[in-house]
Amino acid sequence: MKSIRIAIIGAGMTGLKAASTLHKVGMDVTVFEKSRGLGGRLASRRTDFGHFNHGAQYVTARHPGFAAYLEQAASHNAAQNWKPNLHRGDIPAMQSAGNLALDHWYQGAPQMNKLISPLVDAFTIHKQHRITRIEQLDRKSFVLHDDLDGEFGPFDGVIVTAPAPQTAELLRPLSARYDAIGDVVTAPCWAVMAAFEQPLPTAFDAMLHPSPAISWAARSTQSDDLFHRRRPDPWVLHASPQWSRDHLEDDKDRVIENLLAALRDVSGVKLPQLHSVQAHRWRYARTEQPLGSSHLNGMNGRVIAAGDWCLGARVEAAWRSGQSAAHAMIETLIG
Repeated sequence: MKSIRIAIIGAGMTGLKAASTLHKVGMDVTVFEKSRGLGGRLASRRTDFGHFNHGAQYVTARHPGFAAYLEQAASHNAAQNWKPNLHRGDIPAMQSAGNLALDHWYQGAPQMNKLISPLVDAFTIHKQHRITRIEQLDRKSFVLHDDLDGEFGPFDGVIVTAPAPQTAELLRPLSARYDAIGDVVTAPCWAVMAAFEQPLPTAFDAMLHPSPAISWAARSTQSDDLFHRRRPDPWVLHASPQWSRDHLEDDKDRVIENLLAALRDVSGVKLPQLHSVQAHRWRYARTEQPLGSSHLNGMNGRVIAAGDWCLGARVEAAWRSGQSAAHAMIETLIG
């Protein structure tokens, strides 16, 4: 029987979940990723003294399938439970103690991008390939074009898992079916990665919505020992959606200055000397208004849009969307 060839655009949680599912049923899967690494916003940046989880900070599971996936990842040492001392914005900082979260929090082990490890299999992954156009050859086949004049295919089906605006740009030329992606609303996020020469002198390891400028701040390492923390002490700050919109085009130095000042104000302590500091802008960080369905298909079910933006702003939503998109492709091509 002729092999069924599937192209998947994006190697984040959605794309890799779809790729893994389709590969397991015998399809010939090729993944195209514009970046150098895998995981999308499950991102970590390495330094000479450790790593920064500068994208998603933790994940939770409410769907039984994703809960089982996290247990599988933990059994392979790719995930670990995380229970930081948490400061919430509605509680005075010096009174914060323990983790008041209702859900179990998980992080990748030893960094967030390891969460996708159980999904990476013997299918082909092309890194640093930005797909710019999908060409329809006939009702059943498609060719992909990248920004370096590369051409790939033909493929029997395509699943696009890029952020909603980029997915819409790729798919709208194919069919008005994909116009609904334009209703999705996403928010940007500025992230600052600051390493302090001495541990930040607080009783908490993370702050949730501490100020209008900062939606999240957390130590980027796990430690239960308040007195023997790693030096340098790495922290990740996420600006709030509105602050990020208001300062979207600011230069990185100005963003760093303003967010460190906000951290000093909300923590109530003098910030130690900086060892290093960087900033990263996520243009499409958080879904504020999702599509409302797990995926969107068209072109006789052979071109499918998927991503966390379909269901909501959670890593679990990305996993579920990838699974749903893969099952829809299987139904179309195998029945």
